[in-house]
Amino acid sequence: MALAACSDSTGPSGGAVADVTLGAAQFQLYTGSSVPGAFHFPAAGAAGAQYLVVAQFATPTPDVSSAFNLVGSVAAPLAAAAVQPRLAAESPAQRFHDNLRRTEAQLVASSRAAEGRRPLAAAAVQAAPATITPPVVGTKRTFKVCGNLDCTSLSNVLATAKVVGAHAALYLDDTLPAGGFTVSDLQQLAAQFDSDLYGIDHTAFGAESDVDSNGVVIILLTPKVNALVSKAACTTSFVTGFFYGADLEPSVRAQYNAGEVFYGFVPDPAGTVACAYSVAAVRRMVAVTFIHEFQHMISFNQHALVRNGDTEVLWLNEALSHLAEELGGRHYDSLGIDSTASQFKIGDLYNAYQFLANPSGVAMVTDVGPGDLAQRGGAWLFVRYLVDRFGAGIPHALVNTAALGGANIAAATATGFPTLLGRWALAVYTSDLPGFTPPAELRYETWQFRTTFASLNSQYSTDFPSPFPLAPVAATGSTVSLAGTLRSGSASYAVVTQQANAAGFALAFRPGGASFPAAAGAQLAVVRLR
Repeated sequence: MALAACSDSTGPSGGAVADVTLGAAQFQLYTGSSVPGAFHFPAAGAAGAQYLVVAQFATPTPDVSSAFNLVGSVAAPLAAAAVQPRLAAESPAQRFHDNLRRTEAQLVASSRAAEGRRPLAAAAVQAAPATITPPVVGTKRTFKVCGNLDCTSLSNVLATAKVVGAHAALYLDDTLPAGGFTVSDLQQLAAQFDSDLYGIDHTAFGAESDVDSNGVVIILLTPKVNALVSKAACTTSFVTGFFYGADLEPSVRAQYNAGEVFYGFVPDPAGTVACAYSVAAVRRMVAVTFIHEFQHMISFNQHALVRNGDTEVLWLNEALSHLAEELGGRHYDSLGIDSTASQFKIGDLYNAYQFLANPSGVAMVTDVGPGDLAQRGGAWLFVRYLVDRFGAGIPHALVNTAALGGANIAAATATGFPTLLGRWALAVYTSDLPGFTPPAELRYETWQFRTTFASLNSQYSTDFPSPFPLAPVAATGSTVSLAGTLRSGSASYAVVTQQANAAGFALAFRPGGASFPAAAGAQLAVVRLR
């Protein structure tokens, strides 16, 4: 299987000519000088042939977009690739979380620029303090909490330490709606973080900081989080909790809480603050929020504090936090607690379904803000693929480094980022394709997504309307005719079938305008299915 750029001879499209000569289950990525160009497929034998062809922008550069077309040698006039409508605009909750990541990244970048980016020794930064002083149950403290969705105002919250465990100290706002958590509920939440969630994230991603020398992560539960999204809007979008790096960034943390803090919403059965949330609903959702946000806290420590660098790029940072959710689900699977496991995994599966239903619709590689659920789903699918292919140590390698984004992934896997994107784009379709045995590079090891989505479709057909969402355009070689927009990390799919003894054909992968953007990394990925 060749994975290099192809011949530079000139073809009818004005680009290079590549001969696509693949045996069954073989694949090739055409990039560099062979795009745009003509790709010549040979005549089919007596058994016919079938190919999955994926046009993509395999680039680590975020938010590149451009029109494209993929045309067979006897193609009809160009038709737009069949896609589903884009999802709704970014929700208030998604905008809030994205804004926190962007703002903390800006705080770090401006601070390091002022310091001249002096490299710091990790051992010196992480040296254990002489005295660790955990909070004491019953003591009160005033916290500063984001007062609006842009976090441009801070609200003071007086809270009391209710439970102090090995890794978490749980504080409860002194002003609460009626019908909230009991002491037993709080003890169970703190115990879940101590015994399950902390270890999952710590093992997968590394160590958090301890800038306040208290030996624990603080969990603050407050209705100020409920109030971030108004009652008029919270029926479709609400904030369950968050972490904010301003609490840790040395240049500003004195203006915030100067410590490791998670913020979570609280039960409000009567809906006095915003929407009504039962104790059971908050218990279910806030645990998933903690494992997601803890990855962000660890990542901030390892990138910004330990290595005095920039925060991880937005899309990869979120992808790793969604991986943390999945790891939580796998932990509860191993314990046989299926209902809890599904709570941790269902969000990732829903997001992935949205991405696969329209894989050219979003820029998976983005720094604008991965608020679109489909974008988050694609990023999780990609990082999960990396873990399956390169091992369970990949998340730790991606977090414990000063490298960022595509360069970080390439270093951790010792594989070029475009190569990884090309293989992954094929894998999401071929991994458990019936009747097809993919090579190792084109499969997942931990998921059979066709089985999973078919099950979800049978149970929840409104949210998962088809058994498998990725539906490539079907064509013969001479009738391939796709047009649309490609974005960083996105792809457009076609399955090209040759009947028995059919003649060869050519495909031209071309820009919609004069040329593809220089940073697009235009690439055609092809695997022979039969």
